[in-house]
Amino acid sequence: MYKVMLAVRVVQRGEVIRGYYHNLELPFVPAEGMRFEQGISTTMWETVSGQQIDPQVERVVYDLDERVIVCLFTVDAPLAASFWQNAAEVNPGQVCGVLRYFRHMPIPR
Repeated sequence: MYKVMLAVRVVQRGEVIRGYYHNLELPFVPAEGMRFEQGISTTMWETVSGQQIDPQVERVVYDLDERVIVCLFTVDAPLAASFWQNAAEVNPGQVCGVLRYFRHMPIPR
């Protein structure tokens, strides 16, 4: 089994407004382009406005210090599912916690 973190950044108007994460163990190493699904009543990719989105893994990073595989996703609206843990709140230009994994990825405009 592989330790995996799914990390999500929410980008609106060119700014990261929040982040989410979920830790799990998988019997395989995820790949870029892969999609994850979970949930029946509220899916993991349901936004607070009720929209269903279907993001794919943008980048896979292995954190040597934490010994965890990190799958990075970008979405354009906050997520509603209790599946996710909230990452630390951020101010514009601040990079910390889970969101540090996105530091080398451009922010979509």
